[in-house]
Amino acid sequence: MNAELMKDLEESGDGLLPFAETLRSAPQARVSPAFAERVMARVRTSLLLARWLRPMPIAAAASVAAMLAIAAFMDRPMSLETRLVECQREDGSFSGSSAARYVQAFAVSALACAEHPDFTALGHAVDALLRSQNADGGWGGGGLSARNVAALAAASSAGVVNAKAAYRRGLRYLRMNGIAELSADELSREAKDALAKLGASRDDGLVFSVRGASRL
Repeated sequence: MNAELMKDLEESGDGLLPFAETLRSAPQARVSPAFAERVMARVRTSLLLARWLRPMPIAAAASVAAMLAIAAFMDRPMSLETRLVECQREDGSFSGSSAARYVQAFAVSALACAEHPDFTALGHAVDALLRSQNADGGWGGGGLSARNVAALAAASSAGVVNAKAAYRRGLRYLRMNGIAELSADELSREAKDALAKLGASRDDGLVFSVRGASRL
């Protein structure tokens, strides 16, 4: 906060200085310097107007609070998980590409391992994955089945109820067919390899699914 603006706040006599400092120190108020300068310039203008419109200190304080709160929210960086959720389709899937079934495994794993999982999105993603599970517990191929079993293991650990039984059926399929189960580390390595080969893609669901899984 520059000295001139601090002087304005101190002279306002409305208790706005500690209020503004509290808002600026909040974790969600991490804004870029350029953006913060624009916001604080608006705050200074509001304080000057408040001097002409006295006695209305409450209205002036409300203006400061509103501008700082909106600024913090608008400039807050969007997490990878949030961007992934935005790509989710109504049926719970994330991609319409030829690799969509592999993308779904990456997406479920990324959502399940997020620091703060979106359980609605994760539940829909698991439902979409389960719709393609065969009666024998597999997904028509060793590689895809191993990926999906790893994804269901992550979802089950995150607390998705219907993932547990499906995971067990998938794991039984792998063992009966002599297929090795993938670990989260192995799935992450696969996603990193896929990301390196992906290049420019118009399929946002594919991109964010692979990026999410590569950070496990």
